[in-house]
Amino acid sequence: MQLAIERFMRFHLIAMKIAVHHPMWNIYLLLARVWLGFAMITGGQSILRFFHSQELRDFFQNWFGNELGLPYPVLMAFLAKGTEFTGGILVCLGLFTRISSSFIAFVMLIATLVANLDYYGNGPFIRQDGLVTISSFLFASLCIFTGGGKYSLDRILFRDKYRLI
Repeated sequence: MQLAIERFMRFHLIAMKIAVHHPMWNIYLLLARVWLGFAMITGGQSILRFFHSQELRDFFQNWFGNELGLPYPVLMAFLAKGTEFTGGILVCLGLFTRISSSFIAFVMLIATLVANLDYYGNGPFIRQDGLVTISSFLFASLCIFTGGGKYSLDRILFRDKYRLI
């Protein structure tokens, strides 16, 4: 069993190194970053009205507090939506990609586990919004492991200083 796991890991490491050096890889990373950033910006743009709209704060109080049972629901909503919005902008630009993607991945994982899975069998196990949060988590994980790529501000500013692969 240990040998099989080692072979599997070695194969994936080799495949990842080959994929990273493919000419289209950086274009794929750019498209993935822009898609993730756009999805996060549109999902988190309610943060712009957060302090001016009592109706929006009441909505989050009800959703995060009463429906999901989270403590400090307005604070949790502010942190989640703020992370989506600012992280989306940073990922779109390719600036501090790994850090902002880590925060986005964390928020999307919590959103999937808390709000988008039906543990009681009342409907489908993964709710419709769950597919968005799962795919956002996966794209953010890709950005964590690969960074912003060749077409990012990270590459311009840091010149591969923090390159993992």
